[in-house]
Amino acid sequence: MAPIPVPGPVGWCAAPGSRRSAMSIDLDHYQIRLGNGDGVPARLPKGRYLEEEYAGLERQRLWPSTWQMACLTSDVAEPGDWFEYRMGDQSYLVVRGHDGELRAFHNACRHRGFQLCEGKGNADELRCGFHDWCYGLDGSLKEVVYRKHFGVVANENLSLSPVRLGTWHQMVFINPSPDGPGLDEFLDPVPDTLAPFNLGERNLTACWTIPLGGNWKTTVDAFNEAYHLEGLHPGLRGFMDALNTTYELWDRGHSMMKIPLGIGSPRFPDADQNEVARAFVDNYSTMLGLQPGAEADLAGQTARDWAVGLVRDRAAAEDVDFSHYSDEQILDDYHYLVFPNVVLNVHSDMFTIFRARPGDHAGHSHFDFWLFHRLGDRAGSGPPPEMIHFPEGTVIAEVVNQDLDGIGRVQAGMASNGIEELILGDFDCRLVNMHAELDRVLALD
Repeated sequence: MAPIPVPGPVGWCAAPGSRRSAMSIDLDHYQIRLGNGDGVPARLPKGRYLEEEYAGLERQRLWPSTWQMACLTSDVAEPGDWFEYRMGDQSYLVVRGHDGELRAFHNACRHRGFQLCEGKGNADELRCGFHDWCYGLDGSLKEVVYRKHFGVVANENLSLSPVRLGTWHQMVFINPSPDGPGLDEFLDPVPDTLAPFNLGERNLTACWTIPLGGNWKTTVDAFNEAYHLEGLHPGLRGFMDALNTTYELWDRGHSMMKIPLGIGSPRFPDADQNEVARAFVDNYSTMLGLQPGAEADLAGQTARDWAVGLVRDRAAAEDVDFSHYSDEQILDDYHYLVFPNVVLNVHSDMFTIFRARPGDHAGHSHFDFWLFHRLGDRAGSGPPPEMIHFPEGTVIAEVVNQDLDGIGRVQAGMASNGIEELILGDFDCRLVNMHAELDRVLALD
């Protein structure tokens, strides 16, 4: 099945006249131009990735008003656990109360703004390190040193400023705005489409974060299409099919694609099934329950059928029921975007979370990674691993570094005076869907 056409109304959506926001920003300068579905591709101004003016617009209109993943439930598993989540110049606290409830607050003392906590920890109370004001884990103000010198202001009016919070499987989301849909409505239809995969049954086995020389959207875009398999990942195109990847686009910028595995790139039709199987083993040996470099014994099967059988046998050997999965669900890569910046890469036995966060300037971001397993020794019930903080440029793994290096080169290339906009084809339909929603949130549409 060929990729679906780029969505969008007929013709260009940019208005003929220039519009300026209350921030005195030329909104049309940044607006996506949607394709018309009749051979005219969508175009995306490069200033969205490069200019501080646009990054400032995101800081004022996007991040204070959207649901965003803050941490995992394992980060705040016990009463008294707290976790600091940073988004740009804003800091939030996710706290597990003595009553077991999760709550979120702005990380600022109501006296003079001192940030109460840094990193993560556990405490019976939240105490300001500046003047020793004390807050309960429910955010209520419990103690003011020399209280009579603050006049008639009541403690109940000086609780920590709350932030909306919701959970989905292991993920904790916050929304700084009191307005708009709740988390369940916001995520729809992502949870229902992922329900067969039982994400809550996976255990965290690895997590790390690394700074990148690229805008956060450059990172999200890179993981929003399979087309780059053809150039950036020569090892993966031997058993992954970018051409016949299928797409679903949803409201609020969410989307998914399904990448067939066990089928090589149609660009190389002469590759035999043994070559496809070898490429699979070279890159996904753990999923197949094989050692790296193991020989593939197809016994007359296609590489795809052989791989499906190995995964089913592996699950059965560990007494995990995969009988309800179709062959597609067993093997293929179900790849989701939760707007604006969370990517889920889901397989029958494992899934990953990618998150891109803005950095100190438009050309800088942070890339966060979590890996969960359902099968094998790595999926044991021990304590979850701590986040590893890699310095920029760290060699992590071949495919990972191909992606991270590619993000940096795209960001650098967009600064070229030789281009003014990005051209988005059918393979980029998820980018179009995401950026059109971003325009709506930023009031550019």
